[in-house]
Amino acid sequence: MNKNSSDHYWYYLINIILVMIIIFPIYWTVISSLKTPPELISADQTFYPHTLTFEYYERILSWGSQDKEDANFNQRGSVMAGNIFKTFINSSIVSLGTVFLSLIVCILGGYAFTFFKFKFKEFFFIFLLLPLLIPSVTLIIPLYKLLFNTGLMDKHLALILLHTMAMVPLGIFMMRNAFSSIPKSLREVAILEGSNDIKILLTVMIPLAIPGILTVVVFALYISWNDFVFAYLFITSDENKMLNIALKQIAHGGSQFEFKWGDLTAGSVVSFLPLIIIYAFLQKYFVRGITGSAVKE
Repeated sequence: MNKNSSDHYWYYLINIILVMIIIFPIYWTVISSLKTPPELISADQTFYPHTLTFEYYERILSWGSQDKEDANFNQRGSVMAGNIFKTFINSSIVSLGTVFLSLIVCILGGYAFTFFKFKFKEFFFIFLLLPLLIPSVTLIIPLYKLLFNTGLMDKHLALILLHTMAMVPLGIFMMRNAFSSIPKSLREVAILEGSNDIKILLTVMIPLAIPGILTVVVFALYISWNDFVFAYLFITSDENKMLNIALKQIAHGGSQFEFKWGDLTAGSVVSFLPLIIIYAFLQKYFVRGITGSAVKE
């Protein structure tokens, strides 16, 4: 692109507008979580808080530490006991479990679809991608029956398996692209030297496919950490409650008709901040992983 042409300025102008559109909701959520209650619900909204307050964050971080008689009640009428740090740990366990299991399945699947030759390989690969077209809400009833009959209701393992199932089609697609960008001659040389596929995968392919692997990590973490529907339906006890469900209950307060916008914005910041930090560190590899299939042998 010629830097002296008008296209150069249009390019940056369009990108700046797109960045502002993406960043503005995050910025508005953050500043709303720092406004006082009267300022938050005022008709005259401003782009910055006139008076900083951290009361919403204090309320969220102290959730579950109040006395029983002062505790909020959920929609079912039972005491909403809990601890925000416990729900954070629960979400972390499920997310890390999803990432670990997704990596195993997606790396092995991507390697097989890239280097192995078997009948109807392309058909099976396309068939594997079909679940991406199926809305997850249509599977709620059969999944509920399956988890109930197998005794996995209200267990972290259930969410790990469900999130992995949701990640596998996209993850195998990404890993196939990542492995396809690696020269096949490297595998052929390793085979001639007497290495088996497991050794080739561990010592040759995985180190060269790190951008694709980290891309799978980001997507798996995103799917698991942001899940609300499955966590709400299949986790029933306060002990195993996920972070998103706890934040929803905090925002609702003592009634389904009451909504605490300040708590909701502060909870949203607490929820998406870990993902933003992780993405900031992995951004370089994430972009390389997305575009990794552009160069092939």
